Amino acid sequence: MKYGILGIGQAGLRHFNAFNNIKNVNLLGFTEFDLKKAKKFEKKFNVKHFKKLEDIISLKPDFIIIALPHSFRLEPIKLCCKNNINLLIEKPLVLNTRELKIINKYISKKNLIHSISFVHRYRKEVLNAKKIIDNKKIGKVKFISETMISQKNNHLPNWIDNKKISGGGVLLYNAIHSIDKICFIADSKIDNVFANKTNINENIDVEDVINISLKFKNGVFANLIATFLPYVTTPKWETKIFGSLGQVDINIRKGFELISNNKFKKFDYSNYYKKNGPNYSFNIQAKSYIKSLKTKKPPLVNLDDGINSVKIVDAIYESIRKNKIIKMKY
Repeated sequence: MKYGILGIGQAGLRHFNAFNNIKNVNLLGFTEFDLKKAKKFEKKFNVKHFKKLEDIISLKPDFIIIALPHSFRLEPIKLCCKNNINLLIEKPLVLNTRELKIINKYISKKNLIHSISFVHRYRKEVLNAKKIIDNKKIGKVKFISETMISQKNNHLPNWIDNKKISGGGVLLYNAIHSIDKICFIADSKIDNVFANKTNINENIDVEDVINISLKFKNGVFANLIATFLPYVTTPKWETKIFGSLGQVDINIRKGFELISNNKFKKFDYSNYYKKNGPNYSFNIQAKSYIKSLKTKKPPLVNLDDGINSVKIVDAIYESIRKNKIIKMKY
C-alpha cells in the first residue's frame, strides 16, 4: 500500500514511525510548512517533500494521513474525498460543527474508509479493561471519573495557544481523547453536557483547565477534569469506572486494576511499555487501519466517532459560554 502524510510534527512523525514498521506499506511523499524540518526528514528517509497536496494525490495513494494544525484540515479533507482517497485524520476531525457541515457531503462517501486518530483507544490497558467491563465483571456501569493532568512542555507545538489555529486549548488537544475514551467505555451517546473552564496561565487565549460533566442516554454519568499546566508537574491520566458490582481503574501507560466480588486484581503493563515504548498504540492503530482498508470493514474508531466528538466539543464550549446544561444534538 502507498500513502502520504500532511504534516510531520509530533503526531505526523508518530504516524510515520508506526506505518514504517508495516511490511509493504510505503510513504510516497509528505507536506510540511516548516521547510527546515521538511528538508531534514526528506534527507533522512529519502522521501519527497511536496509543496502541494495535489502532487501527492496525483501519485494515487491508497490513503493519506492528515496531521496538520486543527484549522488547516478543512480543505485537504474536501480535496482528498473528492479524489476518493481514504483518510486517517488526527483529532479533532475539524474545528467545529460549522466546518462539519461543510465537509459532510464529501467525507460521507460510502466507498471510503476513514478513521480518526483517537489513538488511546488502542492502548492495551483500555482494550482489555473494556473487555472486562463488557463481560459484566463489574455489573452495570454507573459512573466514570476521569482525571487528566499534563504539562505543556517544549515538545508540543506553539500553535496550541493560538485560538485561531487550535480552536481551543486543553479540550481540543488533550481532553478530547478522554471524552472519546469515556464514550467508548460508556457505550452510549451523550444526552447532555455541562462544563466550566479557567486558566492557570492567563497569558494565553485558550483554556488550560476544564471540568466537564456528561450524562449519557443509557444512564451513565461521567466527570472529567483536564489540565495543561505551564510548569513542571507529575502527569496523571486515570479513569475510574464504577459499576453495580465493582470497579475498574485504568492508568494510562501503566495498566489497570479490577475490584470485583470483593477481590482485587492488578494488570501491570509496565514491562509491555518498556519493551514497546510509551506510544506503541500508534503501531496498533496503524495495523488496525491497514486491516480495515484490506478487508473493507469499519475501523475501531470510525467516521461517526469523529463526527460525534466535534458535536460534543461544540456543546461543551456552548455550555461554558452560556453557563448552562446543553442538550446534545446528533
